[in-house]
Amino acid sequence: MSLNRREFLRTSTAAAALGPVTGALTASQATAGDDADHRRPNLLFILADQWRGSALGVGSDEVVRTPHIDRLTEQGTNFTRAYAANPVCTPNRSCLLTGRYSHQTGMITNNLMLPPEEVCWPELFRDAGYATHYIGKWHMDGNSKPGFVPPGWRRRGFETFEGFNRGHIYHRPWGFDNDGGPLIAKRKDDGSPYYEPTFQTDLAIDYMRQHQDRPFACYLSWGPPHTPFKPPQDFDRYTPGDIRLRKNVPQEHQQKARRDLAGYYGLCESLDHEMGRLLTFLDESGLADNTLLVFTADHGELAGSHGKYRKGEPEDESLRVPLVMRLPGTIPAGQSSQTLVNSIDLMPTMLHMCGIETPETCVGRNLSTAATGQGPQPSVESIYCEGKVNGVAGRRRQQASDGPDTTGAWRTLVTDRYKLTVRHGEENVVQLFDLHNDPFEMGNHANAPSHRAVQKELLAELHRWAQETGDSWPDRPRAAKAMYSNREAERARG
Repeated sequence: MSLNRREFLRTSTAAAALGPVTGALTASQATAGDDADHRRPNLLFILADQWRGSALGVGSDEVVRTPHIDRLTEQGTNFTRAYAANPVCTPNRSCLLTGRYSHQTGMITNNLMLPPEEVCWPELFRDAGYATHYIGKWHMDGNSKPGFVPPGWRRRGFETFEGFNRGHIYHRPWGFDNDGGPLIAKRKDDGSPYYEPTFQTDLAIDYMRQHQDRPFACYLSWGPPHTPFKPPQDFDRYTPGDIRLRKNVPQEHQQKARRDLAGYYGLCESLDHEMGRLLTFLDESGLADNTLLVFTADHGELAGSHGKYRKGEPEDESLRVPLVMRLPGTIPAGQSSQTLVNSIDLMPTMLHMCGIETPETCVGRNLSTAATGQGPQPSVESIYCEGKVNGVAGRRRQQASDGPDTTGAWRTLVTDRYKLTVRHGEENVVQLFDLHNDPFEMGNHANAPSHRAVQKELLAELHRWAQETGDSWPDRPRAAKAMYSNREAERARG
């Protein structure tokens, strides 16, 4: 493989032909009050929790209905090969926010606090003159639940904040306003049942309506389709009998998988409805033409595929996520990109498209030309993903089986055609799939004589990624939780 990893790890944001975006603005230029503000796009970043890449009307799941997100893909670029750098909530949210791997930040498991020295993209948007706002679940402020995230550095550049640290309570009020009061006080009660994503979407619309005098960066973090799989009544439309399973769900898991997916797809459809409301607001307010809209997820949902559930594993249903970008006039409508995308790539891509310089701390790649289809196209030959042990449930399943141990910490290399996963030690190859001929990952060629040469090449590539990103694996990296108490972090941040 002729992989130019040096180019991957550079933070240069040069040379993309981006229509109205003509180059990175300094903070002084951004606040100078000239016409630059009118040229820079707003950012609406929408994150769903646990939405797998196949669960779209334009995806490979056969039942789920997402007409509004499907329409969004027709108006922008749909990245069909987007992957979570670490498919668990806290780790991958940190990857998205910093453009760095979880082994670099120490955010390797849930319920950790992001170390204060990490540079996050909302700070850069704020310093470039943007109004910055966060809505919904955060999950990067330690173990507190629901957890008020106080003003200051722990908000990582968001000037205002309407949400909570963690939790999934969709049908009763949950969260705090900017000052720590009950967020529900902002609800306009029309007598309809409370549903958290609807309320959060209302907050996002209100914020964007009130902040049209300067560029804004609004981050909307929906909790579904993460468990519990209990959609609101209007979207509780699927029954287990409706569900068409993926081919990789074993017979003994099919009954549970159908039950889970009936609720899961209902949650997906409920979020699609909220996306429709957002698209309508952007159109009617006149903001659509100058707003970069990014929709993605922190990880997927296995839902019985390969006999596994939830997330944290390297299989496609856990690792691959939806990713759609729209910016009329800059991103042509109706593009489908097969460029390999890692979560860490979103930060430099969004920064460049909004004319903001990427910091040296960021190791992700600027893929703006893949989004726009203009200028030199990125040659992405592989991406590197990581994860840890699959928890108690995974260990119990493994102990009850006769197969190889699949519960240990893992590293995965994804190329255009192949996917290689190692666990525990560097030489313990447990999965090798030919994705061109086996998209459901059912034919494992790990350690097969027929694939010895390609396995050796992929393994060498995986080792190079580990070395160049400072991954100490299989030694356990120091978790962020052990690094800082709140008081120590305050002092470190200054």
